[in-house]
Amino acid sequence: ITPWDCRGKELTGAMSQLKQREGPISPSRDLGLAREAYAVGDVELMVAAHDKAHGADEKHAGEAGEFIKSLVFGGLDGIITTFAIVSAALGANLGYKTVVVMGLANLIADAISMGLGDALSEKAELDYTMREYRREQWEFDENQEGEVREMIELYMAKGIAQEDAEEILQRMVKYREFFLSHMMNVELGLLTPDGDEDPWKKGGVTFLAFIIFGSIPLISYIGFAAVPGNTPAALFGYCIVFTGAAIFVLGVVKGKFAQADAVSSGLLMLVNGCLAAAASFLIGWGLDQLVVSE
Repeated sequence: ITPWDCRGKELTGAMSQLKQREGPISPSRDLGLAREAYAVGDVELMVAAHDKAHGADEKHAGEAGEFIKSLVFGGLDGIITTFAIVSAALGANLGYKTVVVMGLANLIADAISMGLGDALSEKAELDYTMREYRREQWEFDENQEGEVREMIELYMAKGIAQEDAEEILQRMVKYREFFLSHMMNVELGLLTPDGDEDPWKKGGVTFLAFIIFGSIPLISYIGFAAVPGNTPAALFGYCIVFTGAAIFVLGVVKGKFAQADAVSSGLLMLVNGCLAAAASFLIGWGLDQLVVSE
């Protein structure tokens, strides 16, 4: 008995179980457990993960994952941009009022710009994908044979024998929506929208993330400035601590969603913030020295 015979029997058994299931069929797996198994290289754990049905959990995880890019993008840009302004202002020895005014003005204006920019770019991408999908639908309905032939050629370009490609696609073409989604991916490299996309939600997440994280450097600066005896250097130190902690947390969140090492992700994000802040502070200090020297 060869390994292929064993695998064939396992596949036959799995197909029999599928036929016995009632209602819509969703993936029988625990995606979180499957990822854990891959991370540690545990084959038995991977097999166990595929024997569990966690379709609803995976759906919710996917929905949350859609917004992680906007959260990280808006939050990181907000906190680094605002902290860079505070750093430059302090490096140039500007007064408390100037730091607060510049920081707040930048925070609000950039948050609006970032939120709208994210929403409009997502909407443009979604509109383009839907136009291509409708075109593929029209071509499929009007020239099904030509679409199948085109897919056969694409399969052959990827190294699949013509006979196998023809057999696969002649079966697949019976399932219109699946065929169209597959063709969108193979031919155009696009994922078919599922109808739940909302660009304005992503824009809203970017806006809120920018406001929330971008407020941290200003809040720490304003809060400790109200304490008597704090020097500009001390205020800058407090600002660095709170901003660094927030950037690290944002990096950890990013790492969790990306299935990467959370601590490494947080540290990498922190280094990014430190470089941006250092550059901003040095530019402000240098310009201040240049103006004074003249």
